[in-house]
Amino acid sequence: MPLPPHQPWVCHRGRAILRALIVAAVLLGGAGAAAAQDGGRFTLVVRDVPLQEALEALARTARINLVYPSELVRGQTASCALRNAPVEDLLRCLLAGTGLDFVRSSSGAYVILEARELPPRLGLLTGQVIDGTTGAPLPFAHVLLADAGTGTVTNEAGMFTISGLLAGPHRLVVSYVGYRPRIDSVQVDPDRPAHVRIALEPTLLEAPPIVIDGLRRRPLSAELGRVHLTAEQLQQTGTAGDLLHAVERLPGVQVPHPLAELHLQGGDSGEHLTRIDGVPVRNPVSLGRYLSAFSPLAIGRLTVHRAGYGVALGSQLAGVIELEHDLNVAGPFDAVARVDPLAANVRLRGRYQNATALVALRHSVWDLYQEPGLRTLLRQWNTIDPLMAARWLGEPIAREGLQAYHWTPRAAFSDLHVAGRMQPDPFQTLHVAAYRGTNRLEAGQQTRYAAAGADSARLILTDDAYRWLNEAFRLRYDRLLGARVLLGVQFRGSWHTSTYHYRAREGTAPLGDPAAWEALEARLREELARAPGTSERNTIRELALEASLHYSPSARWQLEGGLVVEQVQARFRLGNVFVAPFRHAITAWQPASYLTAIWTPVEGLSVEPGVRLTWLPVRATVYAEPRLAVRRDLQFGPFALAVRLAGGVYRQFVNQFELTSVGATAIVPSVLFWLPPDATVAPPWSYHLTGELLLARGDRWTLETTLYQKGQPHLLLVDYPRLLARLPARRPVPEAIPLAQRDFLRHSRGMARGLSLRLRYRNTRDRITLAYSYDQTLRAYPDSRGTLRMVPAPWNEPHRVRLDLSRRLPADLTLFGSGQVQWGRRWAFRRLYYDYLRYGGTPVVGGYDLDRPEAHRLPGRYRLDLGLSWHRRVRVTHLQLQLLVRNVLDRRDVYDRSLTLTEPASSAPVDRLLPGRQWLLTVQVAY
Repeated sequence: MPLPPHQPWVCHRGRAILRALIVAAVLLGGAGAAAAQDGGRFTLVVRDVPLQEALEALARTARINLVYPSELVRGQTASCALRNAPVEDLLRCLLAGTGLDFVRSSSGAYVILEARELPPRLGLLTGQVIDGTTGAPLPFAHVLLADAGTGTVTNEAGMFTISGLLAGPHRLVVSYVGYRPRIDSVQVDPDRPAHVRIALEPTLLEAPPIVIDGLRRRPLSAELGRVHLTAEQLQQTGTAGDLLHAVERLPGVQVPHPLAELHLQGGDSGEHLTRIDGVPVRNPVSLGRYLSAFSPLAIGRLTVHRAGYGVALGSQLAGVIELEHDLNVAGPFDAVARVDPLAANVRLRGRYQNATALVALRHSVWDLYQEPGLRTLLRQWNTIDPLMAARWLGEPIAREGLQAYHWTPRAAFSDLHVAGRMQPDPFQTLHVAAYRGTNRLEAGQQTRYAAAGADSARLILTDDAYRWLNEAFRLRYDRLLGARVLLGVQFRGSWHTSTYHYRAREGTAPLGDPAAWEALEARLREELARAPGTSERNTIRELALEASLHYSPSARWQLEGGLVVEQVQARFRLGNVFVAPFRHAITAWQPASYLTAIWTPVEGLSVEPGVRLTWLPVRATVYAEPRLAVRRDLQFGPFALAVRLAGGVYRQFVNQFELTSVGATAIVPSVLFWLPPDATVAPPWSYHLTGELLLARGDRWTLETTLYQKGQPHLLLVDYPRLLARLPARRPVPEAIPLAQRDFLRHSRGMARGLSLRLRYRNTRDRITLAYSYDQTLRAYPDSRGTLRMVPAPWNEPHRVRLDLSRRLPADLTLFGSGQVQWGRRWAFRRLYYDYLRYGGTPVVGGYDLDRPEAHRLPGRYRLDLGLSWHRRVRVTHLQLQLLVRNVLDRRDVYDRSLTLTEPASSAPVDRLLPGRQWLLTVQVAY
């Protein structure tokens, strides 16, 4: 080792340095000139001495001949510390960092000359990451090179490429959520690619990354910006087999029960996109928005992309929810059957050589068993609204006089999933997928109303019918084009069609005359069957051809570009008892392209810039969406820290709108429809800024926090005041009038900000998660005078606290539970009050100012769920039973309110309540 700088002899120059050099060189030398020429060994310790003096001293001590011009070494210094080393090692040590080298002539003399730098010999590494049990590709797995300090992420086909690697052996660390990391060695040869196929084994315990020689198996920052749920997590205890009950546990996701409408970080339900295998599904809910529209057995992975997501994922104001079919087949064949109180599920999967296939079917069991909690909820939704009944009948309605004595719900839903994957060779993969979902929800109701002291009563017959159909398909081809390029080509299509019919009739009959009532009921039923009523219909079709190219020019740079050519066709016919029918139809082309990069300047830091360009021919405009994300991974002793900062511009080119249902009864709260913008309106846009931090200690504790800010300078919403003024309903019902989008949509604006905290603890027996979320979402809505006012959004629940826990018990039992507290929601009354009634004259109804929805507060909601799960494997069969008690405390929380108007200026609120305690038993058999 070099001597410390405070040693006096190191600091002198000239003869003192030379004498010290000679003393150090001869120390332990013990050899004469002959020994030196025959390979003697010497010890050398110098620091910051002139190179020429050091060389002269070495030549005299080792008795060697050195040849060099003095100009070559002038101004150079040398530092070296070697013990018992050969002469040539000492020469290399002295010349290190000087740009000089040496050669030995045939006479034995050493000639010093300028070093000739040869270009390093580089190689390329390509490969694929697969499930070791099923052979399924693992998309977005992390592939890290421990010795090179770089890495990459696999594409959707599990393929990756890394270029610019020094030839030789490298240590590879591959990781994926829900799988055991794998460490392996690979030999990279110069000027030709090396190909590897890496198989990961699944694990039930998902732990945070651990450190191996200073390099994490999986960058902790990869957990930020998106959250995943695997097939096991989607079907885990406490979710009752429905995807929505699993997703609502994730930070940033809000599900305002009982409606199965997801809201991502303050966004409306139509401001994120749900995709299955990359294909949009525009109405991903069933049973009037009570359940998700997908069989839980068909889905193998769910990913939620939140604020600050990348350009490759498309254009949505809030985020993207990705679903992937479960093609992870462990053996040649497996089968699963599952029955719960709402549906029966069946899944068949098979694998033959390099091909796998899946077929999954779910069908409702309503005709056999009507789950009491759902039946109660549907009845609450379909309860007659006293205020709307009063307007229809032309007289004040007292709540006490209303009696719903006959109610007939009819419900059915089903979904079919078919998917397959084939790999002709390790360099190419073909994916095929198809999905079809249907939903039918109908209700007929008879309501009698008798005023106090009257000798006759009114009979009201209503009938609601809501149906929708979803269809989607996808063909995708992935290929490795050489060592640095991955190509993906996809053709996809999706359709959605929905219809809603509402009919009502009323009549009067004397009280106490059963024959008259029977005759009245028969007449009204006959009239109801012939009545045109309200009829609404909408359809959207999307076809797209996509291509993506991933290029790795060096070990620290990865580039990806893509091109999308999409056609969207949409049409609808809408109208109700307030608004005369109107219609709209549009066919729009939306070509788009994107370019993004991942730059890793140093280990643990990545910069991800990107831009997306979309051309709307109908507006002759190109819309740009620049975005940027920065990730940082650090290690502080036992703590691993990850930080992500991201932001950019986000637009939306297919937008969801809703027309609120206005009947005295309504089985669904609104009718949804989707449109691309026409020439009369600009697409909405927003900007995101988000910061995320994840702290992990070992494999047990993690703390995650997220801050986000979204500005929304331009939004679109249905212009109810304009529709009511321009198209008032009349009899007979006229033909639907065609309208441009500016005639029924209007500009709005908004903002959203929020904070979420999540603390997780897990070991082999226990899992505990405590989370708190705060969201403030403001939107501008027109008041009764048409002036935009910023108010809290109708769906916004500012404060949410959630606790989830599970514990494994002996005898193959698992105890689980969850508790939720939500408070701060406004807009207490039914949406039709705010969307229609406040524009029909005075905004004050029954003493409530409908221009101030922020003043109409709802009480907080509290729910406790508990359950027990048992599973047992018997030879090749796996049996699982789960009992879930939802709302253990039997609370009847308020969902929204109606008004009973007895006098023009006085009213009484009528609460619509959520279901009480529910008992849900699920049986699953797997083979």
